[in-house]
Amino acid sequence: MDLSLFFEIETADMTEAGIKRCYDQMIEQTMLADELGYKTVWFVEHHFLPFLSYCVSPELVLSHLAARTRNIRLGHGIVLLPFTINHPVRVAERIAVLDILSNGRVEFGGGRSTTDAELSAFHIDPDATRPQWEETLRMLPAMWTEKRFSWNSPLMQIPERPIEPKPVQKPHPPMWVACNQPATVEFAGKNGLGVLAFGIGQGQSNEFVRKYREKLKEAQPIGKFINPRFALLTFTLCCPTDEEALAVQGPNVKRYVEDTRIIFSPWIDGKIPETYRWQMEDNKLKFKMFEQIAMEDIVKAGGACIGSPDTCVKVLDYLTDAGVDEALMFMQMYTTPHDKIMRSIELLAKEVKPRLKSPANDSPQAPATATSR
Repeated sequence: MDLSLFFEIETADMTEAGIKRCYDQMIEQTMLADELGYKTVWFVEHHFLPFLSYCVSPELVLSHLAARTRNIRLGHGIVLLPFTINHPVRVAERIAVLDILSNGRVEFGGGRSTTDAELSAFHIDPDATRPQWEETLRMLPAMWTEKRFSWNSPLMQIPERPIEPKPVQKPHPPMWVACNQPATVEFAGKNGLGVLAFGIGQGQSNEFVRKYREKLKEAQPIGKFINPRFALLTFTLCCPTDEEALAVQGPNVKRYVEDTRIIFSPWIDGKIPETYRWQMEDNKLKFKMFEQIAMEDIVKAGGACIGSPDTCVKVLDYLTDAGVDEALMFMQMYTTPHDKIMRSIELLAKEVKPRLKSPANDSPQAPATATSR
């Protein structure tokens, strides 16, 4: 299994100094992960969620990290694809430039937002997000590979123009989508896109991976190649002992779930947009579960990678058995000390990664189809 970092850029210190410190520490953590052989560093895009995320311009963060790192891949996961947040042409241009600056290290992930706070501020009808998201995903490979591009649909009209420059990776960077419900996982499989499983509990991973692999068999890729990888968001902190890890990170996970409940409350407690119904109803059940189950039991069930190296090996092996290709390790949370995260990054690389089991022989791996010049 590949180990990657995942950032919301999240801190309990909401002062200007605290936010600046959070950014500075994130850079140090990423640079250490680069040295220790982590696969990718992933950044979300969020707006108007100051108590949860300060990651409002991941493209700028990734450009900075492109200059500060050498090997780690740079995951823009996700770009919000509703048209009034990010115009498709601007998405294509920014990803191409980032790929040039990083010498071909970009992983592109697209999504549609799951919060009323973001969508209503940008005057987006929630029911319009899925068709806009899908249409942008279909435009991007053409913009990255064709000399001239035009588009004419009821949703978007773009006159013929050269979309320049082109990415370094050929034919284009790997494409992923954010998946929070079965329909999106199936869409990813049918269209040959990698899965960024953000809203899917680790306990559900086996069934969702199975659905994904089945749909991959009939894939008609949106892009120029299939990216058959399943990556899963994983609450993480590795410490010398289980007790230390749980004491530090357990309260942060609980708070994260509580804050997520607040973000979703306009829909959960009000009218749920139809294309978000499954996710919101599933979240209701998860919120109740987290209220009732101790963090230790969640870890024992494979629901969080929080504990000693031995415990982290067990959790990650559980995900490997489920068919997960990449763990998106979410460590920088509200009050997690920087030195604990740095130590965790090191322990995971040196004491956990070498002990992980290999995936089953029938678990497909991504082909080397996107290459640098």
